Amino acid sequence: MRRGTSKWNPHKKARWTEQQKLQAVATYVMLGNLTETALATEIPRYTLREWKVKDWWKDLVNQIREEDVQQLDSNLQRVIQKALKATEDRLDAGEYQYDPKTGKVIRIPIKANIALKITTELLTKQEHMRDKPERMEVEKTIDARLAKLADEFVKFSSARTISGKASIDSTVIESVVVSSSS
Repeated sequence: MRRGTSKWNPHKKARWTEQQKLQAVATYVMLGNLTETALATEIPRYTLREWKVKDWWKDLVNQIREEDVQQLDSNLQRVIQKALKATEDRLDAGEYQYDPKTGKVIRIPIKANIALKITTELLTKQEHMRDKPERMEVEKTIDARLAKLADEFVKFSSARTISGKASIDSTVIESVVVSSSS
C-alpha cells in the first residue's frame, strides 16, 4: 500500500485570511491540540506551530477564553436565579407530595431541618459576599506595607556603614552612622 503525497509545498508561501487564523485559534482553544487543529482546519501543523508563538495568537486565545468565561458566568447567573425562585416557592408554598388517598399532588410545608439548612447556607454565602470588599481593602493595605518595606530594604542594603568609637568624659560610646549612597 502506497502512502499518499501531500498537497502542501514547503517552498510555496500560503496566504491565510484573518478568518482562517481566527478559526484556527478557536479550534485550538476547543481541542487543545495542534495536530487535531491542523486536521480540523486543514492548516499545516508547522504553520500553526509558528503562529502559536506570536503575540496575536496569545491575545486571541485570551480573548476567546474571556468570552467563554463571561458566557458561562451569565449562564450560571440565570441558573442561580431559577434555583433561588424555586427555593423561594418551596419555602412559601411547600414541597410537592403525592397523596395516594385523593390521587392528587398536594403541597406540604417543608421540614424545619431543610429550612434551617437553606437558611444557614444562604447566610454563609451572604456573609462571604459582604466580607469580600473588606478583605480586598486589607490585602491592598498589606501589599502597600510590603512594597514600602521592600523599598526600605533596598535603601538599607545600598547604604554605607561607618563605625567608630568616641570617648566623652571617660565614657566610651560606640556609634554606627548609616548614610545612603544616593
